[in-house]
Amino acid sequence: MEKKLNFWECMSFCIGQIVGSGVFVLTGVVIGLTGHGTPYAFGVAALIALCQLIPMAVLASCMPATGGSYVYVKKLIGPRMSFVFLMLFVLGQIMISTFALGFASYVAVIFPGVNQMAIALGALALAVVVNLIGLKTSARVQTVMVAMLLISLFIYIIFGLPKVEWSALELAAHNIMPNGPLKFLRGAAMLSFACSGAKFLAENGGSVENPGKTIPRAMVLSTIVVAAFYAFVGIVAACVLPVEEVAGTNISVVAKSVFPAPVYLFFVIGGAWFALLTTLNGTLSWVTRSLQRAANDGWLPEICAKENKNGTPVLLLLFFFIVGVIPIVTGMNTEDISNMGTGCNKMADLLIVYACAQLPRLLPEEYKKSVLYIDPKKLNAILFGVFVVLAATSYVSLSGMTGRQFLYMGIYVVAAIVLMTLRYGKYKEKNAEK
Repeated sequence: MEKKLNFWECMSFCIGQIVGSGVFVLTGVVIGLTGHGTPYAFGVAALIALCQLIPMAVLASCMPATGGSYVYVKKLIGPRMSFVFLMLFVLGQIMISTFALGFASYVAVIFPGVNQMAIALGALALAVVVNLIGLKTSARVQTVMVAMLLISLFIYIIFGLPKVEWSALELAAHNIMPNGPLKFLRGAAMLSFACSGAKFLAENGGSVENPGKTIPRAMVLSTIVVAAFYAFVGIVAACVLPVEEVAGTNISVVAKSVFPAPVYLFFVIGGAWFALLTTLNGTLSWVTRSLQRAANDGWLPEICAKENKNGTPVLLLLFFFIVGVIPIVTGMNTEDISNMGTGCNKMADLLIVYACAQLPRLLPEEYKKSVLYIDPKKLNAILFGVFVVLAATSYVSLSGMTGRQFLYMGIYVVAAIVLMTLRYGKYKEKNAEK
């Protein structure tokens, strides 16, 4: 049996999971939407992420479990809704491709002639190999890469802040919302996915030491640490060069203007490359766990849950490799991928909020023992606010999709409902035996 993850390894996992596409891939896209409002969009995104952590932290403190999100919905809402959660969850993992595409775009900064599609596919394959070795090894790799990327972001901030045009941060609607409130909110919603990566530590709840305390502490603290970096990086990215020079590009454009050549190379390789690889590596280490529990429950064939000697569910890992490959080979752009992924993930999170609201009623003893216990009425009031924030975020993200993309989502939903209908009998049969 693999040794369980301690607090600092969980912090490393969370930070590596958070820092990735938000800073290194989506910043330029968001500058195109919000202009000098990008630092403020990062702030709104961090608040959304902290709201999102509330139900996950409460649930993880009461009933830590591998495949946590799926387990919470199944136990507190019901099996059919747990399948709906999985349906949205899988669709949201289209975001895997942004990490690989972002990595490829930064490789092209150093090696302009490379085939970016081939590099992106190679990065995905490498992350699969690392995760086949096992979670503990994956965490060690994560720790080294996280240290490098944080040093790189710190250098970016130190070199960049003296060159910031501070007047660009004027707190006025025409400055921070040059394209209107909807596009500002869409930019913040896009960034909120990258800010919210820490919540997925709960997916590995069965592999964490003292999970009831370690998981909520690591999730909240890592989100606050990264939010501070995001705020300063956003200021440098949006307020050093003219907006038209950085909109739609990656942040290496600003880095090149503020760094000496050796430092610039370190930033691109030690920062951007490692940030995106840690996010990709971390995602593939947890993303299989909900489907693995679903396979054990009968929603999927039993072979899907089978692990190799290092505790990795191989077939499910390969499935999510394919989920990441499809947007890359079909040529989807980063903005469309992010809108679809963010919208679907926030819809799935609404079910987590509702599950958390059922906790005091259905599992009162477990809830009373939680380190995060508060009066159930106060909890419900907080969760109502969280629900409103996440519902609005999902709407804003999905409103940016095209009619064709909605059609493809509709086909996927129909196929998923057919699968649920076909497998429900098997689910009842397996769970009747337990």
